[in-house]
Amino acid sequence: MGFTLNLRKKSGRISFGRKELIVIISSIILTTVGIKATDTLMNSRGGQTADSGCPDGMTEILSSDGNFCIDVYEVSAGQGCPYTDPNNQAETRENLNIGACQPASIKGVMPWRNISQNQAASACAKAGKRLPTGKEWQAAALGTPDKSADWSAEDCQVAKNWVSQPGASGSGERCKSSAGAYDMVGNVWEWVQGSVYNGEFDSKALPKQGYISGLDEVAMPISTAETPDENYFEDYLWIKTSGTRGIARGGYWDNDSEAGAYSAYIVNEPSFAGIGIGFRCVK
Repeated sequence: MGFTLNLRKKSGRISFGRKELIVIISSIILTTVGIKATDTLMNSRGGQTADSGCPDGMTEILSSDGNFCIDVYEVSAGQGCPYTDPNNQAETRENLNIGACQPASIKGVMPWRNISQNQAASACAKAGKRLPTGKEWQAAALGTPDKSADWSAEDCQVAKNWVSQPGASGSGERCKSSAGAYDMVGNVWEWVQGSVYNGEFDSKALPKQGYISGLDEVAMPISTAETPDENYFEDYLWIKTSGTRGIARGGYWDNDSEAGAYSAYIVNEPSFAGIGIGFRCVK
């Protein structure tokens, strides 16, 4: 939008009329609003800004259900924890009993494993956060490169392609989602909210184990196939259809192309804790 300034010269100085000042001030305000909007958009693509409202170590995700923040890295046990790399569920329990022990989102440390779905929810709650829903988790994971072969140390760890299994958070510089979250694919599975009861989630029957070929509105698989579906990057559903099963997403260090932003692991009970499952939190 263009406008013309009418300048009046008095006593050798240039002065502005009231209308011109109003136009100038309005222009400045609009420009400032535009800059802030751009900053917010940049944050949603992985660059944290003061306007995002996200705590340190988190990035903002745009969502039609309301924006939210998610940990940039797979959660680790913070410095206030007696066990910064728990080797079993008992050590995780001791961590959770210590007030100063908080989940941390930090690059270059080992993800907190040997933690059950129930314990992961408690750990997030200690930091004023919670486990993501499956829909939130997938929204944060979209855009993560999901190669089907030839993985390097810079890619997501799905084929033992890092120095260690699992590896330190953020080790694969290219394993980054569009929103700026690292390791959403591979390294360790990640617990999300919810359980599956006798093969049903939210009263809907889930498909049998196989390559994912369809998802519903909450990012749960609704169909599978015996052969990989390129629309879903060859991602896979592992499921047991009896009893109560917790839900984990993303794959781990040895799933190859079957790991990915659409993959789901619905095999273990919510009380299970192992070396291949970690978590991250949302706020």
